[in-house]
Amino acid sequence: MSHLISVQLDVLAGLLAQLRALGVELTEDHQLTAATGRSLERAVAGPVGEEAAGAGAEWAAALGALAARTLAVAAVLESALAGYRVADEGLAGHIHGGGAGRVGDMAVPR
Repeated sequence: MSHLISVQLDVLAGLLAQLRALGVELTEDHQLTAATGRSLERAVAGPVGEEAAGAGAEWAAALGALAARTLAVAAVLESALAGYRVADEGLAGHIHGGGAGRVGDMAVPR
């Protein structure tokens, strides 16, 4: 059994914009964290500095992975949104086009 899926395209576009912004912000945090870890290693001598650099590198890697996956989800969402917009325009063209008002035309739920 199929189910009707309702998508509010403007809301979906807003979510896409937020995901892109989050991906950019996470990418910037990744770069800053990696640089800070290296700075701590130079600033603090010995094993403490090495541990701080290691922790910074690991945290930067986690932020980098999160940023990449966030941007990947945004890319998939962008593709889905484009597909929904094309389908919506096609339905609108069919409804407002040559078939409007003819007896026997099937209504398409929107």
